Amino acid sequence: MEVEQRREAIKHVKELLAEPVEILVVDDCPVQAELLRYILENQKYLVSIARNGQEALDKLEERRPTLVISDIAMPEMDGFELCRQIKAVDRFKDLPVIILTSLNDLSHVMQGLKCGTDNFISKPYSAEFLLSRIRHVLMNQGLRKTRPHQMGMEIFFDGQKHFIKSDRVQILDLLISTFEGAVEKNKALEEANRELIKARDLLQRQTEELMALSLRDGLTGLYNRRAFMTLAEHQLKVAERTETSLLLMFIDLDDLKAVNDLYGHAMGDRVLVATANILGTVFRQSDLVARLGGDEFVVLYLCSNADAPEAVVERLQKRLRQYNACPKEHPNNLSLSIGFAWYNPGCPVPLEELLQEADDMMYAQKKAKKQGVGYPSPSDLATPPSGKGMLH
Repeated sequence: MEVEQRREAIKHVKELLAEPVEILVVDDCPVQAELLRYILENQKYLVSIARNGQEALDKLEERRPTLVISDIAMPEMDGFELCRQIKAVDRFKDLPVIILTSLNDLSHVMQGLKCGTDNFISKPYSAEFLLSRIRHVLMNQGLRKTRPHQMGMEIFFDGQKHFIKSDRVQILDLLISTFEGAVEKNKALEEANRELIKARDLLQRQTEELMALSLRDGLTGLYNRRAFMTLAEHQLKVAERTETSLLLMFIDLDDLKAVNDLYGHAMGDRVLVATANILGTVFRQSDLVARLGGDEFVVLYLCSNADAPEAVVERLQKRLRQYNACPKEHPNNLSLSIGFAWYNPGCPVPLEELLQEADDMMYAQKKAKKQGVGYPSPSDLATPPSGKGMLH
């Protein structure tokens, strides 16, 4: 008996596939309806459209389609009521009805079972999934025609009693379609999640790049004023906690205006970059080196021992001599004026005060150079025993 029923089902499916498949689309949204028409007609299905439930019932009286695809949310008559009215008519009770749903309400499953819905397709859907469900419904239609009709059953769902008239195959088909719809939606969510992760990673990289740009001087690549003020404040707090001495060096490039006036700003920029490169080779990565703007540079130097300041100034002077020893490559001699200020963790002072102190000393040195008067040398540098003070 089972084999014979299967043969009958296969025969019926072949008959269905041999004839043109006519599909009635019921949707009050013209855009969604036309999108469905486009997908279905590309597969050689014959498509007609009804804008509401009543128009769909009128079209059924004129011509019976192979199946009906209806949206749920429509004015006056929703998709479930349309399905119920279709199944209530003897000559239409075996007409397959597919409901389009977002599946965001568990009651939709029970409503679909009660009104005799044959299949759910969850929105948004892919064209491939939609077409596979249509083929599945057409094949199951033949299978149900060979099965004896079930009178119905009572079930409890969500605290309520429901009487279901659908036969077992129809119930199973509907529940499977619901599960497949959920799987399809889960795949879409996973894909959306992957895209969100990609977008997040891209945004993070762009944020890091923007942050780097906002903290770096565009010409020299050193930290800019904004970055220095933020990072230096943090360094002072760490030095106070760890009782570590710091040396602030305020560095001014001598005669940059004359270079710009004589050779142009492009040469002036080259001199600024050269100065930054020299500072980068003299100081350590743990030191904070920045260009405050124009021809002004600043360094916050971690002093690990008493002779560290003298050693670093000697290295700086040596690098300047090496640079100036190649007039063919560097036609402009580099000359720097430097002011110093100590940060004593035993008597901490604000960063602005340290900058002002070092700046004052730098201008005093620059003035002394112009007047041909001596100014502090590396051997004059010594860590004050307490408090703060300009190096003499």
